[in-house]
Amino acid sequence: MYPSDTEHLNDNFYSDNELFDIKKRDRGFNKIYRRVLRENDDNFFLKKIELYTTGGVGSNIRDAETGEYYSEKVGTKYEDLYFKVSHATGECRSLNSSNTLFYLTPKHYENHLCVELDNDIKINWETKKQQLLYTLYQNKTKTKVNKNINNEYVTVQ
Repeated sequence: MYPSDTEHLNDNFYSDNELFDIKKRDRGFNKIYRRVLRENDDNFFLKKIELYTTGGVGSNIRDAETGEYYSEKVGTKYEDLYFKVSHATGECRSLNSSNTLFYLTPKHYENHLCVELDNDIKINWETKKQQLLYTLYQNKTKTKVNKNINNEYVTVQ
C-alpha cells in the first residue's frame, strides 16, 4: 500500500456521531462537562471531557484520559504507580459502574479535568510512588535463600 491509498483512513474515517456511538459501547467510557474560564475574554464556557473509568479489583488499570489499558491490576501494590481518583460527583455513568480514575501523574489529572490540586497531595503521591519503586528495586536485587526438594538451602538470584 502506498500513502495515498491510506490517507482516507487517518482523517474523518468516522463521523463524530459514529465515533461517539462506538465509544458509548465501551464499558468504561464517560462524557462529562466542566465550566472553564476562557483566557482571552474572561468568560466561562462548557468544556466536554471524555474519560475512562477502571473496573474493580483484579481488572487492568486504565488511563482515564486515553483509555489505554496497562498491565498492572487494581488491588495490587502496583496500583500506587498511578494517581488514583474516585470521581464521586455522580456524573460517571459508565457501564462498568465504576467511578475510579487512574492517571500517570497528578499533573495529568489536573490538565484533563481542569482542576488544581493542593501541593501536599502531589508531594504525598510522589513520596508514596518513590517508596514503592525503591521497594521493587530492593526486591529485585535482593538475594533469596530457598530450600530445594532435598531440603538443601540454595541461593537464588
